[in-house]
Amino acid sequence: MRFVRINNFFAGALAAWCLFALWSCSGNIADTPLPEETGSPLDFAVAESASRAESASSVFEQEGTRIKVYGLYYDPTKSGFFNLFDGTVVTRTFDAWTYEPLRYWLSGFTYDFKAVYPASLPNSAEVLFDKGEGSDSHLNINSFESDGTDLMVASERLVIVRGQDTPRPAVALRFRHILSRVTFSAKTDDRYLGSDGNPVRRLRIVGFKISGIARHGSWVGDAYGRDGSSLGKWTVADQNESYIADIQDDGIAVGNTPVRLFDGDDIIFAIPQTFEAAQAEIEYSYTDDPSVVHSAVAELSGAWLPGKSYSYSFTINAHIFFDTPKVDDWISAPVNGPDLDIKLPL
Repeated sequence: MRFVRINNFFAGALAAWCLFALWSCSGNIADTPLPEETGSPLDFAVAESASRAESASSVFEQEGTRIKVYGLYYDPTKSGFFNLFDGTVVTRTFDAWTYEPLRYWLSGFTYDFKAVYPASLPNSAEVLFDKGEGSDSHLNINSFESDGTDLMVASERLVIVRGQDTPRPAVALRFRHILSRVTFSAKTDDRYLGSDGNPVRRLRIVGFKISGIARHGSWVGDAYGRDGSSLGKWTVADQNESYIADIQDDGIAVGNTPVRLFDGDDIIFAIPQTFEAAQAEIEYSYTDDPSVVHSAVAELSGAWLPGKSYSYSFTINAHIFFDTPKVDDWISAPVNGPDLDIKLPL
C-alpha cells in the first residue's frame, strides 16, 4: 500500500527547545501548548496487515473513512512527556490521510501512537487514552456493545534520532482486530426434501438465535502491542444476552449450498469471551406444511478469541448435525466433540 501524507501541522524549532528546557525542570507537562510549526510534517498511513479480516480489506482505501489517533512523545531520560494527539480524527481523502492542525517531528524523542477504527463507536462506548508515564501509555475501551461494528486498534512506537533532519516517512499504523468474527450457515439435501415430489418440498428457516453469550464488554490495551503481540484483555459481566438473526416472515430458503444466517449489517463481530452454556436455537418449516414449525437446540461451549474468525455450519435432514467448520480467515470453531451437543426435537 502506498504511504500518504497528512496535511496539518505541529512543532517548533526555537519554541520546541524552549519547551524542552521547561519540561526538564517541571516533570510531566503533557498539557503544554504545542510548539510552532517547523521541520518535517508528521504524516500517517495505514499499512497492509496479514491479520486484517476479509470484510475490512478495503475499508482503509475508502474516501471518508475516519480513525481516531492518540499519541505522545517523550525523552526516556526525563520524567515528563508532551501530549500530541488525544482522539484526533484522521480522515481518508482521495490520496491522503488528513487531520488538523498538522504537527511536525522533533528529533531526539521516542514517540508512541495508538489508533482506533472506527472513529465513532456505537452507543455509550468510550475510548480513553491512559498516558501513564509516557512509555507505558495504552488505550482503554469501556462499555462497548457488539452491534456489527468491526473494532480495530493500532499501536506504533518510533525513536527519532537527535539531529536527524531528513524527511520522516509516514507513521505506518498496522490495525488489528480485537473482536471475534462469528458466522453460522445452514444447508439441507434435496434428496431428503423429496426432489421427485410434485410439487417439490422445500425447507425454510424461520428463526435462529444464539443465546447465553455477552454482547457488552470493556477492553484494556497493551502498553505496546504490535506484530504478533497480545491484543489486550476483554472483560464481560453478563452472558445472558443473545444474537437474533434478522429473518423475514417467509423465512430463509435452504438448499444444498450453505446459506448464512447472519450477514451484511447483521454479521456478528462478537466480544471475545469463554462460554460454557451458549445455545444455537433453530426453527424451521417445510413448504408442504408451513404452519408446523420444528425446532432444535445446539449447545455450545468454548471460547471466541480476539482477532479470530469462526464459521459454524449445520445440516438439516432427518436429523440436524453440525459439519466440520469451514475456516474463514483464521481458525476453525470447536464442534463435533464434547463441546457440542445437539438436542433434536422429540
